[in-house]
Amino acid sequence: MSRRAGIVAVVAAGVIWGLTEVFVGDVFYRFHLPMRGASLTALGMAILVMARFLYDRPGTSVAAALIAASLRCLVPKLYICHFIAIALEGAAFDISWSALVAGRRRSLRRAWASSASGAFAGFLSFGFTGAYAFGFGRWVEAGPVGIIAWSARSGAFSSLLLLGLVPLAALVAARLARVPAEMEEKSAP
Repeated sequence: MSRRAGIVAVVAAGVIWGLTEVFVGDVFYRFHLPMRGASLTALGMAILVMARFLYDRPGTSVAAALIAASLRCLVPKLYICHFIAIALEGAAFDISWSALVAGRRRSLRRAWASSASGAFAGFLSFGFTGAYAFGFGRWVEAGPVGIIAWSARSGAFSSLLLLGLVPLAALVAARLARVPAEMEEKSAP
């Protein structure tokens, strides 16, 4: 994929993730569904898997996460905790994807392991950052044991959802990667 097409894929991933956070998140919160954050994280991680299968460059997941976080914070109100959570999730995913060389191997197991470990690490880093860097009341009260327990529950739930979402994201990425080639074939004389 060309650099220009890759940038489009990263921006599109960020926009789709951000809109998912806004609209799907609104439905989840409106109906008080359990494990809302874990479900939204799984959707975001699946979008990042799709983007990295299309354009596998270190840092692109962080860029997509910053776009998503910015969109999430614009609608309906500015919540700095949402921005921090999404940005940390994107960074955790980027690190785990690069460490596991998931894109080069094109392995669904590695893609799942990257997204699952990114979810766990994102939850942990958000909990501790919220408590000790920003002093968010809920996390300060929970303390380290509460943060670890919440991260384990949320990360496990996200990981379960990702068992189905990662193969779906890989299929979508494969289909999107074939679209330009099919368009060239149709336009050839």
